[in-house]
Amino acid sequence: TSKKNDFGLTHREIEVLKLIAQGYTNNEISGVLFISPHTVKSHMINIFNKLNVNDRTQAAVLATQKDII
Repeated sequence: TSKKNDFGLTHREIEVLKLIAQGYTNNEISGVLFISPHTVKSHMINIFNKLNVNDRTQAAVLATQKDII
């Protein structure tokens, strides 16, 4: 289910983004989603590139503003 504009984010990337916005660390995210920290980092890079942001805070703010999460 795609919202108005999800920037081409996958379902998993959106899950990661929600946890970022809640203040979770990469290690915590890997534990919650049962994926490796390396995979979390890959998702983060993809998220930053798709949203055209440079850090977690910008990603969380943009995702909230654009109603992605």
